[in-house]
Amino acid sequence: NVVQLTYNDFNSHPAWSPDGEQIVFNSDRRGDHEIFVMNADGTGSRQLTTNLSDDFNPSWSPDGEQIVFTKELAGKYEIYTMDADGTGVGKETRNNNSDYVPDWSPDGEYIAFASDRDGNNDIFVMDADGSNVRQLTTDNSWDSFPAWSPDREQIVFHSDRTGNFEIFVMDADGSNVRQL
Repeated sequence: NVVQLTYNDFNSHPAWSPDGEQIVFNSDRRGDHEIFVMNADGTGSRQLTTNLSDDFNPSWSPDGEQIVFTKELAGKYEIYTMDADGTGVGKETRNNNSDYVPDWSPDGEYIAFASDRDGNNDIFVMDADGSNVRQLTTDNSWDSFPAWSPDREQIVFHSDRTGNFEIFVMDADGSNVRQL
């Protein structure tokens, strides 16, 4: 029962709203990557971000009130949040490297993300307000695309630490990393 919901050249990174009523995604239908939201049946699409930067990798807060996403400015990526209606945009990370692919924890207290802060890609976590940033992985490989388990006890991510991109899981504090 595959149903096509969008009809544009490039739409990606869809994420369900917590209530299952909407889908947030990024699209370049207007010439640069912006964040859009639509009803779960594909109707009512509306653009949330409108700027000259690329915005992508959206993820809903568990209460459905906010969206965290990646913004690219001059080749550097940062993590931003906004209210679910596109207002109240705020910058959550500030550093000289790139932070991207954020994922909100199921309880809304933390955001996991990937960053090249130490010269290669690793997984980090921060409080939802952008404070208390902690590095979880330190391998010399490319670790990215973190996603929380429903109980917030683990984080799954992809990594090329075996020579191929494979799926790994670790405890939420960065310990007990294992390949799945």
